[in-house]
Amino acid sequence: MATKLAVRTAIVAALAGLCIGSVTAQSAGAKTLRSAVGLATSSAQYYAHERFAKYVEERTDIKIKVFSMSLLNLKETPPGIRDGVADMGFVLPPYYPAEYADSNLAANLSMLVTTGRQIESPGAAAAGATTEYIFNCPECQTEYAKQNQVYLGTGASPTYIMLCTTPLRTLEDLKGKKYRSGAANFGRWAEHFGGVKVSIPGNDVYEALGQGVIDCAMMSATELTNLSLFDLTKAITRRIPGGVYSGVATNNVNLDVWRDLTLEERKVFLAGSARIQADLTWKYYADAKANLEAAPGKGIEVIEPGPEIMAASDAFVKEDVKVIAKQFADDYGVQNTEAKIAKFAELVEKWKGLTADIADDPEALAKVLWDEIYSKIDPATYGMQ
Repeated sequence: MATKLAVRTAIVAALAGLCIGSVTAQSAGAKTLRSAVGLATSSAQYYAHERFAKYVEERTDIKIKVFSMSLLNLKETPPGIRDGVADMGFVLPPYYPAEYADSNLAANLSMLVTTGRQIESPGAAAAGATTEYIFNCPECQTEYAKQNQVYLGTGASPTYIMLCTTPLRTLEDLKGKKYRSGAANFGRWAEHFGGVKVSIPGNDVYEALGQGVIDCAMMSATELTNLSLFDLTKAITRRIPGGVYSGVATNNVNLDVWRDLTLEERKVFLAGSARIQADLTWKYYADAKANLEAAPGKGIEVIEPGPEIMAASDAFVKEDVKVIAKQFADDYGVQNTEAKIAKFAELVEKWKGLTADIADDPEALAKVLWDEIYSKIDPATYGMQ
């Protein structure tokens, strides 16, 4: 993987050298940036990045070319942004647990958004809580800076459910199954209920499900279209394992690129970042809702788990918080884990309240993200030191 990325880096650098004459001939403000989205053009991520590009282009001289899968895949994107293969892109920190340990602590706590108070779009609460947490987490900011990136926010998926080739109705049905896990907390959930966790990138889920490498993908219903899993899914069990996927840095920017932007351009990027988190989160939610409604017509059984499974799952989440605190302290050297978890839990409750009535309103979500977070960030200093 490292060799492949090095070759891509060299090619991009060579092409940049060939084009430098034409670039310098343009006005100082005229720039074209490359944005890497390691998912298909049908994905919520691509949709959000395209809208961000349009927002920026309408307000600056910057043009953003969004690459779907062709420039960098999901795992290549973080080092690709670091090394300048892309100027910005969709980053998944859980693929690099040591490099983004403090940021991943917050991501591992996503099951808190589906316990206790229930809201229509847990992803909206997770997006707000995670974004506010990381912007105000010095250790998280240092992690991104070390990777030559500027963090600009987090969008989040809808509730994680079971997309399976076989029905899951009871606690007994959960045993012995192979579950795709995209984060450590989901993997522990699978093992707690007698399953086997399988850690594979999102790009590989379709093949793994089709070849029987996994029995179920623990993902949101959005992935039925994002990853074409409608083709292979035979049964869906809703509400378990619960939680959302919030291990996301939606539109990280290369640090050198960020510092080359003018103050006015950075203002536009920050305002646009409030919108891209809302667009991603809303598109995820809307697509998941539509996919669940369409599933029975495609011959897929949709199962509501019984109270026994739900009670057992909630009990797991409460105990797993202690595991998360110890794991991140022992394995990754994260300091003050209990205090950080308490802070994140507080933010989750705050954002449940702020987003409870705006599940299907991306403009309202963008506004609350701006009011509560982005309007308080100083574009003159953020990412500039």
